Amino acid sequence: MLPIYMALIDDEDVSDFEVLYRACRNKAYIIAYKILKNESLAEECVSEVFFSVAKNFKKVNNLTSYEKQKYVVISVRNRAFNILSKEKNNNSNVPYEDDIYFNDKDYYEFSYDQWVCCIRKLNKTDRDILYLVCVHGMDYKEIADSFGISYAAAKQRYWTAKNNLKKIILKEGEI
Repeated sequence: MLPIYMALIDDEDVSDFEVLYRACRNKAYIIAYKILKNESLAEECVSEVFFSVAKNFKKVNNLTSYEKQKYVVISVRNRAFNILSKEKNNNSNVPYEDDIYFNDKDYYEFSYDQWVCCIRKLNKTDRDILYLVCVHGMDYKEIADSFGISYAAAKQRYWTAKNNLKKIILKEGEI
């Protein structure tokens, strides 16, 4: 299956992609299988993720080795949950609302430890979305590609993650 991905990669990046593929492929399959409990769905999930990684490899290749592996793990986990959701026909349509931004003056004196404490209380998907957008500067299209969801769903997940973080912060009375 590796040669198919190679067609999407520039010649100078082929060896880097091979290293990433060989380092993450088995771990990605195990993660997908644990979630999906189906060999063919797990294979499909892993293939979709590496296809997405290959399409965006210029940006992914700028990450450190650890960050690349973390990106693949996050992508596989989210893609697997997306496939599982589709398989169960349990897609809930959450209406999209415009982004609601935090009011900077309210959070200006918020300490690093307070942020970390609140972020750790988020669910895994919310933390992943915030990590990819806020730390790596990924846009909604890149998030959608890596998670195997639509652009609107990526935007909605980011909005939901921000809202959940805001609720945690306000609930804790930290501000």
